[in-house]
Amino acid sequence: MSLFGKIFGSKTTADRGAAGKKAAAPAGGDFLAALSMQLRGEVEPALSAYLSITAALPSDPLARLFAATIQAELGNTPQAAEGLRVLSQQVADAGENISQAIILELAAQVKAGPVVVSIPAISEIIVRFGDLLKKEGFLREGAVSFEIAASLLPDHANVLHRLGDTLHDLRIYEYAESVFLEALTCAPNHWGALYSYAVLLQDLGRDEEAINYYEKAATFDPSHAKCQNNYGAALLRTNRLEEALSHCTIAAGLDPDSPFVKINLGNIHLLKGEYETARAFFTDAITVGGDLAPAYFGLASVEQALQGDPGAVRELFLKSLEINPSIAEAHQAVGNLLAAGDDPEALSHFTAAVRLNERLRNLHRDFGHAWLRFGQREEGLYHLNMAIQQNPDDLELQMALAKVAQGESA
Repeated sequence: MSLFGKIFGSKTTADRGAAGKKAAAPAGGDFLAALSMQLRGEVEPALSAYLSITAALPSDPLARLFAATIQAELGNTPQAAEGLRVLSQQVADAGENISQAIILELAAQVKAGPVVVSIPAISEIIVRFGDLLKKEGFLREGAVSFEIAASLLPDHANVLHRLGDTLHDLRIYEYAESVFLEALTCAPNHWGALYSYAVLLQDLGRDEEAINYYEKAATFDPSHAKCQNNYGAALLRTNRLEEALSHCTIAAGLDPDSPFVKINLGNIHLLKGEYETARAFFTDAITVGGDLAPAYFGLASVEQALQGDPGAVRELFLKSLEINPSIAEAHQAVGNLLAAGDDPEALSHFTAAVRLNERLRNLHRDFGHAWLRFGQREEGLYHLNMAIQQNPDDLELQMALAKVAQGESA
């Protein structure tokens, strides 16, 4: 495993000078004595000892790392995070992997020293450090800590779960997936890894795969509201509406005030054509959760399906975009509403939708018709051709494209 290069970067070989050369390690007893004090809970004397080693040998990685763990325990997490960043860059400058550097140095110290120490106990210190860093928002530094701990305990599912979860938060998806799979290889029924991997798969749009892991996680802990709700959301996205309704209803019973459960229930009833019920759920979600873009988008969709006032519908869609400008479906919906009113601002919304998700259903078709509506034949043909490439069996689209190609109105 190697995360430090992705997070903190490293210098080129030409940039590595004398600073990259490691000084001789301190005698094993110096570091191990400080570590023994830390393991016994004598944190302030241990910190003083680590800082003395670091002052004498600035390139020593172990003293700097464990000094940072104590600083975090004493409430100075920003200073601890900075210490880890310095260490990570120092190791990178030497062309090394931080996890490997720590393990090799620790092994050398343990072998040379007179004191017996427990690797699991050491790993627990580093895991605790990662937890504190993550809690304070230092996600990258927390991930590095968990990676070091995972290198010390490579078959420990709890540590791997923490690392994978933090990598997911950092959107380092490929690495996160490999770590989750490793955790589940070590412990196939590890609930946290099952659930977190399901969430990752869902975020990546791999809903069918996510459903399998949600099913296992929900079997082991049926009372976890977020798991039930996310399970229902994945089923919803695969159009398994009755199953989705069942799990989201369970989630509502477990957490009746969750706006996210209400949004999912609103979406399910919207797709079932039960508009009044959907409207009630979306309205409740807004009342409970405040400015939640999916709730306003859902309510706008309901009002549009009920043929409500186009201006009011447009304002609801725009409200969702005000909260979250990255909803491609909302841009598409606003684009269609504006185009129907001959407002050229429609084109900017379609452009935004294409930038966000060019494969969105009917997007190129709608964009093409909008261009034609504003007299731009070439652009209209381009998007209609894109639409037909995505859906070659759409007979209505084929006929519209043929008419435009012949110079007629679509």
